[in-house]
Amino acid sequence: MTKFLLLALALGAVHAHSELDGEWVTTAIAADNVGKIAKQGPLRVHVRKITCHEGCDKMKITFYVNSNGQCSETTVVGYKQEDGNFKTQFEGNNTFKPVIITKEVLAFTNKNVDRDGLETHLIYVVGKGDKLSHENNARIEELAKEQKIPTENIREVLST
Repeated sequence: MTKFLLLALALGAVHAHSELDGEWVTTAIAADNVGKIAKQGPLRVHVRKITCHEGCDKMKITFYVNSNGQCSETTVVGYKQEDGNFKTQFEGNNTFKPVIITKEVLAFTNKNVDRDGLETHLIYVVGKGDKLSHENNARIEELAKEQKIPTENIREVLST
């Protein structure tokens, strides 16, 4: 029985890993501090690629950010912690976790603490280039409520 449970856990990790890896496009962003995700905002990132390493204990995320009229490519590496969250540095300290994983959509919760100590709670939604379906949009709205982010703070970024 123990061997079966270990095998099931290993297969589940491989499955989640394979669904995270790949080319992605930021579809929507939500934050309790909308200034951080406004156009030209420091946390308005346009994800392009996610790669897991070392059994997904390290997650590499490549994205573009627009600052001062300049679009620049940035890559961060999140390191998995014992609690299952990942930690990285970008515009301060970030703690993030994938909370919705499908072949079409990934959603991450993120807590950013900037250099001034301001804490911002975010949701990043990435997809394969299509708008969110009605069903996935409802899931993101529910996730926003759970994270105490007003649903009116959800911003579609696919078209930007």
